[in-house]
Amino acid sequence: SAFFLVFILLCFLYFNSKNSQSVCAVEELSPVASSAIFEWFQKPAAIRFVGKYDRTYIAWINSDGKIQIRYHDNKENKFSPIYTVDDLYREFGIEAQDDHNAPSLLILPDGRILIFYTVHDANGAFFMKQSTTIEDISSWTVRKNIDDPGSVMPYNYPQAKRLSNGNILLFYRRGNYYNSDEYLKVSKDNGTTWEKPTQLIDFSSDGVYALVFVKGDAIHITWNESLVKPPRKNIYYMYSPDGGVAWEKKDGTLLTLPVTRNSAEVVFDSKDDPDYVWDIVADNENNPFIVFAYKKDPSHEFRFAQWDGGSWTTNTITTSAQLYGNDNFYSGGIVIDPRNVYNVYLSKKREQLEIERWASYDEGRTWQQAEVITNNSTVDNFRMQLVENYSDALRIVWASGIYEGLINGQWTGFSKVDIQSDITKQAIPNKNCSP
Repeated sequence: SAFFLVFILLCFLYFNSKNSQSVCAVEELSPVASSAIFEWFQKPAAIRFVGKYDRTYIAWINSDGKIQIRYHDNKENKFSPIYTVDDLYREFGIEAQDDHNAPSLLILPDGRILIFYTVHDANGAFFMKQSTTIEDISSWTVRKNIDDPGSVMPYNYPQAKRLSNGNILLFYRRGNYYNSDEYLKVSKDNGTTWEKPTQLIDFSSDGVYALVFVKGDAIHITWNESLVKPPRKNIYYMYSPDGGVAWEKKDGTLLTLPVTRNSAEVVFDSKDDPDYVWDIVADNENNPFIVFAYKKDPSHEFRFAQWDGGSWTTNTITTSAQLYGNDNFYSGGIVIDPRNVYNVYLSKKREQLEIERWASYDEGRTWQQAEVITNNSTVDNFRMQLVENYSDALRIVWASGIYEGLINGQWTGFSKVDIQSDITKQAIPNKNCSP
């Protein structure tokens, strides 16, 4: 009987080890991209487009200063090769290797892919390219500089949106972090030409960091102000119901452009603490929802702001920790699911920063963990973006690794960072199973 018990124990240990190994035995042990990163103000970096094919396109900057892209075929469940759209290093050197240069995408209804990107500290370096063939990322048009005539300064954070009439709205910041304004310009011919820019926000000698959400012809913008010395502060909001013709506060008060500090609608007054806006979406009734990071470590937290019909309310979702730099106030990040605004994806501090989904079942007042996406990681997971028009299998992409930030005065510290997703996350170094 003793022999039988030992036999049973050995069988249990054998099958248990086989089961634990099977968790790690996956076909895909490669990240979406290595030594690569997103920014969170350039949205979207990933779009699912269903035309002739069903593909999710993902774009990034790598640590060599290359703008790159690949797709995941959602029917065949496999990735394409990685294609280089532009090699910025040849012209811009070390400034090309800045993570602020990460691109954003726009896909036209016919399947043509537009990509927008800048060089963070270089004057007039504001670029776009277009795929030469629909639903094809293997070849691109010649790079076009779309900077504003007569403006010799840096450009950042391009976000391109398309209205119901086909007009493309391109939102971007002009200037540097402590003295910049938000602009909008329109193309009525799918990016071939651009009209004169409109100044949306002017906070005098301070800077702005803005995010844009467009639904139909409604435009929602939220932003921080940035002083000469960090941190960022406050959350502001403006709205256009008609594609950018008229602008107003949420209560309908009309705004005159450019919006200034005195005229801007304050969503949240951060007072002496820093905050950083991370995402904005709107529901079918055009009610806006904003998420932001608030307070330095050890009190770092994520907040959820919404309009209750008469005023803005904010509630704490959960605590976390900063990714990097107490003064620069880089958070792990948070985004809202536009299909269900009471679902958020965030970077939660466990032993490392982990990607989790949190949900509210009382319209944003209280929140709880609803899904663990990464756990037991030995590196941080951060800067997530939801795939626009996501599929069930590939909802979210993010950065994963060791982020070193500012190195010798340049934001080049992402050579140890990879891009991951729902379907590649087994490639993340893990305490239980390191690839």
